[in-house]
Amino acid sequence: MRRTTGAALLIFPLAVWTLPLGAQESAATPLDTDEEIVATFSIVARDPATGELGVAVQSRAFRAGAIVSYAKAGVGAIATQAAANQTYGPRGLELLELGLSPDEVVEHLTGSDPGRDRRQLAVIDARGQVRAYTGSGTSAWAGHIEGENYSVQGNILAGEAVVQAMASAFESSRGALALRLMDALDAGEAAGGDARGKQAGGVLVVRPIGDSGRTTDRWVDVRVDDHTEPFRELRRLVNMSVSRIHASEARSLAAEGRFSEAIEKQREAIAIVPDEDQMIYGLARLHARAGDVANAVAALRDAIERNARWRELAATQADFDGIRDDPEFQRLIGG
Repeated sequence: MRRTTGAALLIFPLAVWTLPLGAQESAATPLDTDEEIVATFSIVARDPATGELGVAVQSRAFRAGAIVSYAKAGVGAIATQAAANQTYGPRGLELLELGLSPDEVVEHLTGSDPGRDRRQLAVIDARGQVRAYTGSGTSAWAGHIEGENYSVQGNILAGEAVVQAMASAFESSRGALALRLMDALDAGEAAGGDARGKQAGGVLVVRPIGDSGRTTDRWVDVRVDDHTEPFRELRRLVNMSVSRIHASEARSLAAEGRFSEAIEKQREAIAIVPDEDQMIYGLARLHARAGDVANAVAALRDAIERNARWRELAATQADFDGIRDDPEFQRLIGG
């Protein structure tokens, strides 16, 4: 376990740093600066199973997600906040790509920055190594926790319980990285969050493209720039993004003739957004292609009850050709 000079060591099963009490008190007044002050809480993390890297952030500051979050698949993820130095993001990723460790990246970026005392920074690389930095001039409460494959950090928070709750939530959560990042944000807010309230946030997750046919490494990239309920809206967008990824995987499996796996993957998509009629219609298409008439008709009926426009599309879409003569299907589409 490491600690910064003069830091108070908390009783917590992780590496924890906080600012000395005097530094927190002296920094409590907002800075007189032209820099964008994104006092906030955030998490950078890695999923070792998928190779995904991500950043999630919330703040009582306009467009926080756009300012704080940087990530590149196979390289790393960075959060730059407080008196945010936005050169830290692209420059830090360049340094990681050159082979520098997160320790070396943080030392390089802050060492050459005369405003480093007002900064907060977290870096994770593609191997899950992390390093965070909290400057002595950031606003209280300020600090960070480094854990296995993640770092959580914040400034001008309700208290240290915010980052502790984020760390615990991330460690105990399961599933897609974007959902786990969102769990951490929700836990931080439940523990008090930003001392000034809430306004904006974002979740960014990157993954190596591989043979997916994608042209970008950004698998999840959603932001809420200004909202009275940013957590609720951000959760909705994250859920939609992850659901769409599952649906895309279902289509790929179906293209290989692996219909049972495709149907299971589509059900996973629906479980995340149970009221999304397009996902239910997609399930009907998969059942029809698999020759499962009863389940195809049941799913199609559900989709049409939610959105009557699916009736017209199902009447002509080739996916339903194999069940088109079924009497129940005919009654459902009005044939």
